[in-house]
This record gives sequence, C-alpha cells and structure tokens, in this order.
Amino acid sequence: MSQSPIISFPEHLRRLAVHYASKVAAQDDLGSLTYGELGEAMEAVAAALVAAGVKKGDRVATAMQPSLAHMVVILGCLARGAIPCPLNTRLTASEFAAYLEPIAPALIIADADNAPAVRGLATPMIELAAANRAGGLSARLVEVWAAKGPVELIAPEDIALIMPTGGTTGTPKGAYYTHGALCLFLGACAWNEGRLTRDTELYFSPFFHVSIVTGWMCTLYVGGSVQLIGAFSAPASLKAIAGGATFLMGAATMFQTLRQHPDFASTDRSKIRFLSVGAMAATPELIDTLLADFPNAQLRHGYGATEYGPVTYIPHEALIAGRRSGVGLVQLGCKFTVVDEALQPLPVGEIGELVVDCSWRASGYWGRPAETAETFTALGVRLGDLGFLDAGGWVTIAGRRKEMIISGGENIFPNEVEAVLSKHPAVREICVYGAKDDHWGERVEAAVVVALGADLSLEQLVAFGREHLGGYKLPKRLRVLETLPLTPNNKPDRRRLTAEAQA
Repeated sequence: MSQSPIISFPEHLRRLAVHYASKVAAQDDLGSLTYGELGEAMEAVAAALVAAGVKKGDRVATAMQPSLAHMVVILGCLARGAIPCPLNTRLTASEFAAYLEPIAPALIIADADNAPAVRGLATPMIELAAANRAGGLSARLVEVWAAKGPVELIAPEDIALIMPTGGTTGTPKGAYYTHGALCLFLGACAWNEGRLTRDTELYFSPFFHVSIVTGWMCTLYVGGSVQLIGAFSAPASLKAIAGGATFLMGAATMFQTLRQHPDFASTDRSKIRFLSVGAMAATPELIDTLLADFPNAQLRHGYGATEYGPVTYIPHEALIAGRRSGVGLVQLGCKFTVVDEALQPLPVGEIGELVVDCSWRASGYWGRPAETAETFTALGVRLGDLGFLDAGGWVTIAGRRKEMIISGGENIFPNEVEAVLSKHPAVREICVYGAKDDHWGERVEAAVVVALGADLSLEQLVAFGREHLGGYKLPKRLRVLETLPLTPNNKPDRRRLTAEAQA
C-alpha cells in the first residue's frame, strides 16, 4: 500500500515532535510533556499494544479520568492502528456491557479508580495502577510501555475513533470516524475557531465526549499547548486561567460554577482570547455575563452533535450587537437541509427536520447497521432535530422530534418556548418539557433556576410569555430548582424531568 495522501493524526504528531520538540504539548496536575516527549510516549504505548496482541482495527476501550496518561493511551491506540473507544465513566457495569456488546473490544485499559467498574466485563483488561500518581509518564503507564517498534501505515479509510453518543434515550451508540474524517474534522475546527499555535487550552471536559476532538486534539493539531484537569474544579480552573490559559471550551453550567466561586472576581481573566460555550442553550443573561467577565475574549456559541461536532455558530459581532436567537450561521464546510417527513426540502422559514452534511462526519454507529442506515443517509445525518433556516442562512432549533410536545392536538417545540421564556429577568436557566395529562394528552411544564435574589411564579412567567407565544405553548406547571438535571454530556435532561413530573 502506498503512503496515504492524507496525513493521519499520529503522523502529524510525529512531524510536530520534530518541529516543536522542546515546546510543552500537554500537562496535568502530575507532570508535563513536550511535543518530542509526547511523540515518544505515543510510540511506546503503540509498541506495548502490539506486544499485547492488539491488531490493527481492534477496538480498545478506555475507562480513565482525563489525564496525560489517558491522552497518551488514546494517541497510542491511534498510532497502532487500533480504535480507541473512551467510555463514559459515569455508567454502571451493566450499562458498559450493553454499550460495548456491538463494539466487541479486544481490550479495556483502565486506571485504578475506574477498574472496578469494568473488571467483571467479558473483555481482557489492563489496569494502570499508577496512572494517576506522581511520577514520570513511563512509570504511570508502565503496564502499556514498550520499546518503539515499526510505524503502522494508516489509510484515510481506516477507522480511527469511536465516541459514545449522549445516551439520553437508552444505551449510548458508538459513532465512529475514519482517519481521513478525523483529520478533516481537526482542520475544520482549527479554521472555524481560529485556533492558534500560541494558544494554551484549559481542558476541563470529560474524555468520553466529542470535545476531545474539538478540544485537546485540535489544540495539539495546530501545535498549541493543553492543560488538563482530571475532574472539573473551579479552584483549579481559576488557577489555570490566572496562569495564562488563552482558550476555554465547556458547558454553560461550568462557566456559571466558575463565576460563583469566591476567587472569581480577583482572578486575572485578561489573557482569555477565545471562549466556546456549548452543550445547552445559553440564556441572554449568560451571554451578557460572559461578555462582561471575559472582555478580551471572542465568544462562540452554536450547535453540534457527537456525529459531526460543532456545525453552527453565532458570530461574536452578532452577540455584541444583541442577537441571541437561534444557533447562528452554518460553519464553513457544512450543509444544512430542512426536510419534511418524506425527506423533501421545505421552503425558507418553515420548520422541518434538520439534515446535516459535512466531509468530516462520522461514518455510522459501530455494530448497529439498522440505526446507521436510518441516521446516516445520502442527504446527510438525521438526528431528529427540528428547526428552520431564515433567508440569511441563520439556523434556529425548534427541538427534537422525540421531544416535541403534542398538547390538545397542537405541536409545541420546547426550544421555541425556552428561547422566549429565558429572556425573563428572573430566569437564569430553563428547560421546557412535556408530561402526560388526562385532559390535554400532554401538558407543557417548565423547570427553572432563578437568578440570584429573584422570585418567580407560574403566573408571572406565563404573563411574560403571552406577549410572544400562543397560550397553548405556555407552561401549565412550573418547577423552581436549584440546578437543572444534566445528561452525561452536560445537556438538560428532559427525559428525567418528564419522568419526575409523571411520577
């Protein structure tokens, strides 16, 4: 086989190991690696996988907290030609088993904290006893560290990575990307977000989320530096921000937690030049707060999914000008089509199913041919999200087809209701959902986290919403919560709220 015309991510890192040999590539609480050292560590893990009998194309599941050790294990798998499958470490043993059944991994690599949850699975396991202890990386990864062997040739069509979907409607599915798609994905993220070689990214998200691609992989792709935090912590994050981090990406709840910490006001935030907030809708209040809290940062907010990453964005200039509705413009390299139930294109402004296509999208769900055929079509990826594009190409999400509320025969889209009610000054966070109702079939309910020092009643919220929404779309019940329940991907958990309401 001749050399691939698309350089794989491992091969790209090998070149960076030469060009930026002494530059810090990544660090965690226990140590740091230069690009030269990162390249050596990646090859050492790849060689150990060969010695362990892992073949090209084998799936290797990882059950580890975010760390340098976990990063290098993933990169070592890629370099070997194996397929890393980061596990959602919040799942139970039975949930792991259900998720991994179609993936059929050849090996599970776990750190000491997560090994107990996967030890009973019918898959060989290597436990990294010292992965999260102080010491050199070769000592932290001694069980998967060997002398460098031959470099595996990677082709664009070879499978690179399997990422779990959010799993809000049952067992997560494993969305898989080819090496060619992964490189295009990294390039698109670098271009669309303006990632720079001089950036230092503070990464405080899980490793079982597609943000490992849009986050630390992309930063490494451009030759920047990554600072990892094993579990999100406001004190550790603020320390890193004060220490010179320039790039932040996370869920809205994470930024709210940072702001509530007593040291936030005294922390120097002037070096943050880019701020990406996702996972859930951002209220106008949150946008205003972020713009004020990080005055030197370009703010990015939009829409994305595990199956294709971020695909829309609201330009920073639009946020400054006060435009907060919808999820913005389609990213360069992406195409949105709005279709009806027969997959026929709909006119501009009409709500239908959003079908997304891009050259870096996932290829399907591993071991799930029926769900792959239903979701990954010739037109693009169909996730059941409903929305519309206006004449200027601005995308608005109305909700998910499965989340659409049918009350008294009327279709109600939760995102549309949230977009209006979130503008109430007493609302800090809101999630609108449906619950079974003897009279209406389904009724609209709203769970709200109120702003500090504010009070809110159902009557006040309904009166506010009635100026912009038909009465049938407004909530018939209001729950005031201290925090919204979240899915593992830090999105509001409508399914749980519905179940609680019906219980």
